[in-house]
Amino acid sequence: MGSIAKKGLQQYLIQLQQHPLRTKLFGCAYLGPFGHFLHLILDKIFKGKKDTSTVAKKVVLEQLTSSPWNNLMFMIYYGVVVEGRPWRDVKTKIKKDYPTVQYTSWTFWPVVGWINHLYVPLQFRVIFHSLVAMCWGIFLNLRARSMALPKAK
Repeated sequence: MGSIAKKGLQQYLIQLQQHPLRTKLFGCAYLGPFGHFLHLILDKIFKGKKDTSTVAKKVVLEQLTSSPWNNLMFMIYYGVVVEGRPWRDVKTKIKKDYPTVQYTSWTFWPVVGWINHLYVPLQFRVIFHSLVAMCWGIFLNLRARSMALPKAK
């Protein structure tokens, strides 16, 4: 497992060096503002409550709405903008890998969401979420790049 994570990090750093603006544009221009307004809206809907029942509702709502959307948008952005693949290849890649990515997301992000909504003050939620998302981004980069990597023989 350690070698997989190390390889993933190395590939992510290479991609970052090759396309520093393209790889970060998605987070800065889309995910940051999206997360900011999502947390504000959730706090408004649930009137700032932090009891376990309300936190559970926030996490479920977040996982059923923004999680699938954000993962799909990332896979499209990464394939089309960062890697410059034709739309046909990106569509094929999404059909193949999106269910796995989303399933993995649903096993990882609810825990992060629970911690975020229960313990992190509203003004720091996007920052906390972004720090964890850096690790998630490495996973997504690995999934997105897996089609381009040659199979070991």
